[in-house]
Amino acid sequence: MKLICHPISPYARKAMILARLSGIALDEVQPENNGANGYMAGDNPLGKIPALEWQPGQFLFDSPVICEYLDSLSDAPILPAAGHMRFTQLWQHALGDGLSDAVYNYRMETVRPPELHWDEMIGRHETAIRNAVMTLEKISPWLGEDWTFGNIAIVCGLDYAGYRAEHFNWKKAAPNLAEWHWQKMQTIVWQQTNAYAEAI
Repeated sequence: MKLICHPISPYARKAMILARLSGIALDEVQPENNGANGYMAGDNPLGKIPALEWQPGQFLFDSPVICEYLDSLSDAPILPAAGHMRFTQLWQHALGDGLSDAVYNYRMETVRPPELHWDEMIGRHETAIRNAVMTLEKISPWLGEDWTFGNIAIVCGLDYAGYRAEHFNWKKAAPNLAEWHWQKMQTIVWQQTNAYAEAI
């Protein structure tokens, strides 16, 4: 299968991690062109990555769907099939994605020319980043040592925050979460998919 991706994208990185955990070989391909407006033509009609060619000429998107599909191919899926734990994992996954969303939106607002900055919207995204990190700090004792469907998205969101919103210094604000995250940094799949060098 072919995954259209870029390692800097936290959404693409989730799929890259999950494929490795599931023992699935993916052909990880970066988009050939990224137009001036950031639209990725062709594989995803929404113009975003990742996109997974799961059947010839047919692509799955967006990242939670890709991750659930890849997990379903494993002999030992990490997302529970039903019940309370399934929805706990989906909630955690959504929280991790929400952190990535807030960081991305914050960056898009702040890289505009200063005269186009929308201070209220920048503040909105700053609040979302801060609240997501503090919520994760509260639940950090329950995130677990093993990789789960939920904490894959959380790790990717935290790493992206360290890369694109380093001034928030989330590790200082959430020391218990930082300690948990450090354990994930020691794993092979984290190291194989880390594209942020010293930023995190």
